[in-house]
Amino acid sequence: MLADQNKTQNTYVLAIDLGSGGPKVGLVDQEGKILASGAESIPVVFLEDGGAEQDPELWWSSVMRLAKQVIQEADVDPRAIRAIGCTSQFSVITPVDANGEALMNAMHWLDRRGGPYNRAILGGFPEIQGFNAGKLVKWMRRAGMPPTLSGSDSLGHILYIKNRKPEIYGKTFKFLEPMDYLNLRLTGKCAATLNTTFPYVLTDNRNLESRDYDPALLQAAGIDGEKLPE
Repeated sequence: MLADQNKTQNTYVLAIDLGSGGPKVGLVDQEGKILASGAESIPVVFLEDGGAEQDPELWWSSVMRLAKQVIQEADVDPRAIRAIGCTSQFSVITPVDANGEALMNAMHWLDRRGGPYNRAILGGFPEIQGFNAGKLVKWMRRAGMPPTLSGSDSLGHILYIKNRKPEIYGKTFKFLEPMDYLNLRLTGKCAATLNTTFPYVLTDNRNLESRDYDPALLQAAGIDGEKLPE
């Protein structure tokens, strides 16, 4: 009887970590004890043109399967779960429509197809190792880093979709990192943090109170700010 009372009085956190190889999910009590955990693998699909993709629907179905598994394993009333915490890989972009549905596979951080488009917005005389000096200074001062010449960051992925898949770019409501995609599926709310928007390199990180994308960086990148999460 006492054990049953403790189960109803305790509160729990469901922890989700969506890594490059797949999700890990754990159930943690209020003392920090891990009551149950599980993991699954999700493949990365490599393409001949330097692409690397994952299926966002597999992220979601795997996370939900693991969540159900750890709750049952720990024999916990789901109503006692007070919070869900998500963390994830980053520099991985999923375009979603207004209903939150993924419009294509997510472009993985191993994907280099955006390289030519990043280099196009970064080049020009005088150059320093592939970067125009003035553009390099602008991005370093505001964002803390420039876009990558390889195109492996989120901005490179968005530019690839804009240039090579314009029909998807046109239908995109928001471009989301994996953590924000999972939070959208969990809550119905489309939002981001300064952490998850860092790989977009479109925020002025000198001001950590800022809630806006930087107009000068958006213009330099040629990105429609309305397609980025609040």
